[in-house]
Order: sequence, then structure tokens, then C-alpha cells
Amino acid sequence: MTRQLEAVVFDVNETLTDLTPLKEVFIEIGLDSSCLPWWFAVLLRDGFALAASGDTANFSELALTALYEVGADRGQTLPDGAGDQLLAAFARVPIYPDVPSSLDRLHAAGVRAFALTNGSAALARQILAAGGVLDSFVDVLSVDEVGHWKPRLQAYELAVAAAGVAPSHLAMVAVHPWDLHGASCAGLSTGWVNREQRSFPGVFRSPTVQSNDLVAVVESLLSLGNAGA
Repeated sequence: MTRQLEAVVFDVNETLTDLTPLKEVFIEIGLDSSCLPWWFAVLLRDGFALAASGDTANFSELALTALYEVGADRGQTLPDGAGDQLLAAFARVPIYPDVPSSLDRLHAAGVRAFALTNGSAALARQILAAGGVLDSFVDVLSVDEVGHWKPRLQAYELAVAAAGVAPSHLAMVAVHPWDLHGASCAGLSTGWVNREQRSFPGVFRSPTVQSNDLVAVVESLLSLGNAGA
């Protein structure tokens, strides 16, 4: 099968954006920095459960519910405004340093870039604009448009339709193995940004390319596309 690369769709949270600064918020509201990954895992758990049952929920609502669950599990009564403080900080998270050069490389190769988030498209645009890279994307897509979270098939079909290409000519780039598995099931090539240098879960379809650096992932996808052209 020809795998000519015409477009790349990027996950946003943790792939393009660095959530590490949120650790300070958890400390300020009486928890500790180790609660950040716990909170995000609970948020994803609930989002996935709703997606699996054919239901959906607002990302911000899930974020707040997850925060208060983590607080309760820690036996901690969170201060008034804790949720608003976290959401405000989430809207200011930075992009990773390797994002601009990766997008520049795609642009130089004539390959279009899209973003696809389980969160709000408006929020993603705000964060990407603050990072100076919003104009590098043809469009920023949200699963809100189809009412199904990634890794449901409908989310990737949204990206395929937006790009206007065959699934085999579109690649998904993400840090989350579950996201890449969903994209692979939809017929996309996949690039794993292994920022934390973990093992890829054996129950998922293996990524097409992988590296702990976003630029290297993009370069590998471009090389693969050129080889298949």
C-alpha cells in the first residue's frame, strides 16, 4: 500500500503542550506535584468510559470532577476556587521547545499540519497562539464536533475529512499509545513521541515510527512518505 504523506494530525495535550507547570497549582491548592499525572489519568478514564458507552462530557467538566476526586482520595478539602485556578493555569501551559521546528519541517516539505484534541478547539487555539505556532496549522479540530472522544473511530474520521485525503496519506502523532492505536485502526500511519521513554504497550498496534523527540518523529514520517511515493 502506498503511504505517501500529505498531512499530519497532532494530538495536543502532552504531545504539543507541556503540563509540567500545573504541578505548582496542585501544590498551591494543598495537594502535591505527584497528583498531576493522577488527575490527568482520572480525567482520561472518565472520558474514555463515557466514549465507550456512547456518551460524552465537556473536557472542563471532566477536569473539575477529576480534581475533586483526587482531593477526596487524598482526604483533602480543596479551597474555594481550586478548580478555576487549575483551569486557568491549564489555559496557559507552554508548548514543548521541539514543536516549532517540527512544524517548520513539515511546512518545508509541503505537508499540512492539523491538530486534534479531546478538549476545546478554542482553548487549543489559544495555547497554540500563545506558543507562536497557531498559524502553522491548517485547522485545529475538536472531538466536540463529532461527540466522540479519541480513540473512537469517529474522531479520526473527522481528521481524515478535514484533511481531504485517504487515511493512508494521513499520519497521527501523539505521546499516548491509546491515541495511536485508535488512529492505526482508522487506517492512519502513526508516530509515537516517547517523551518519557516508556515501553509501548504490547496490546496496542505498534507505531509506524517512534522517537523521544518530536522532530525525529516528523523526519521519520517524511522519510517513510517519500519512500512510499
